Amino acid sequence: MYSKINVEDAEWRTQTNSEPAVKTLGYEIKTRDESRPNEQRFNYFHYDAGDVVRRHKQIEQEEVFYIERGSGTMEVDGEEFPYETGDVIVVDAGPWRQIKAEEETRIFAVGAPNVRDDAIFEDELDETE
Repeated sequence: MYSKINVEDAEWRTQTNSEPAVKTLGYEIKTRDESRPNEQRFNYFHYDAGDVVRRHKQIEQEEVFYIERGSGTMEVDGEEFPYETGDVIVVDAGPWRQIKAEEETRIFAVGAPNVRDDAIFEDELDETE
């Protein structure tokens, strides 16, 4: 058994008006009443030059990022480093992370386990947390 989607057929989505767009490929397949993916989730991100992803952390998901195109910087747990086309970056569950695109960037990301709403965004925390 298999499931298939073409990246061009998926809709661009955002959580907020100020956030870069993402194609939630795994969830697009799930909305077709398909039973998978169950163990992982995968997204395709498009960032324009200057876009900044809200600083967040994943509670349970480990993430693997493949930089299909573009360059910029990624910050993981306070350490900032550059990324460029062809890089693969693995980030454990837990640390804060943020992506800043210096040029148009496309990133394919896989997270596991497939936990919906696993992210905590820093700008949504109460000052007491």
